[in-house]
Parts: sequence; structure tokens; C-alpha cells
Amino acid sequence: MLLVSVKSDEELLVAAKAGDSEAGSLLLGKYRQRLVRFMRSRLGNSAVAEDVAQDALLDAFRGLQGFRGDCSLYTWLCTIAIRKAYRQPPNSLKTESEMVTHTNPETLLGAKQEVWQVLDNMKQLPHKQQAALYYKVYENMSYADIGYTLNCSPMYAKKLVHYAKKKIRKEINGQ
Repeated sequence: MLLVSVKSDEELLVAAKAGDSEAGSLLLGKYRQRLVRFMRSRLGNSAVAEDVAQDALLDAFRGLQGFRGDCSLYTWLCTIAIRKAYRQPPNSLKTESEMVTHTNPETLLGAKQEVWQVLDNMKQLPHKQQAALYYKVYENMSYADIGYTLNCSPMYAKKLVHYAKKKIRKEINGQ
């Protein structure tokens, strides 16, 4: 008779945090298919869901030491995967020819100057407004995720983004 030792998630987590990479792989491997299904339901694309889930599991493996246990491991993995998906939305996977636009040098220069002006004005914002605006515009995060990241409520995160945009508009319009 062959006895197989089945370890709980807690035991695997303790072992993984102690440096046992096999325990970490087993632990995260237990959630792989479930995470793929979760992401497929959110993204509607199996291939992208597989990629996002794989990247999220890799990030989770690297950051396993940082898992505090405030939520379930599965919730933590889903949060990582959702943030991954926000950072690389499926429509960003365009071919090079789709990304080429026809512009003239004047248009390009004007756009570049506007971007630099916005970035300069962003540097003048208070840190939390700057971070909230960055997460919303460049990382495409929800207000709930921004609030979680900045340790504030989603409503406060929304206000931070609003006031940051308002200050930048005011500076650009010279008022």
C-alpha cells in the first residue's frame, strides 16, 4: 500500500516561504486551472486568459514571501491576475502594422509637447494624486484597485483622480 502525503495549503505556504520552491510550485499549481477559468470568464478569450494566469502565477511565485494572509490565497492570485490583465488589455496585442498611424512632423511635435506638459504638471501634484492618476490612466486600474493599492477607499481614489485631472487642466489652460 502506497501512502501519499497530502499537505494543506497552509503547510505548503509555510514551506514555500521557508525557501522550498517545490512546495511553492505545488501550492500555486493547485490553483492554476481555477485561475484560468476565472480569467476566461473575465476576458472572454482562452488564449489571453492562459497567458495572464501564467504571468500572474509567476509573479505570485516570486512574491510569495509578501503574501500576508489577509485574504485567501485564491483571492490574492485573482487580484494579481486582474491587475495583470489591466496592465496588458487584450486589445493591446496588435500587430506592428496596426499600430502605425500616418502623421506629419508638426502633428507629432505638437502631441509630444502636450505629453511633456502633462507630465511636467503631474510632477507638481501631491504624491497620492500623482499615484492615483498614474494607476487610472496608465495602468487602467479600477477605483477599487487604486484604493486598495493606496490604502484608501474607492471613493477617495476617485476624488484623487478627479482633483489631479482638474489641477492639470487648470495648469494647461493657464487659469
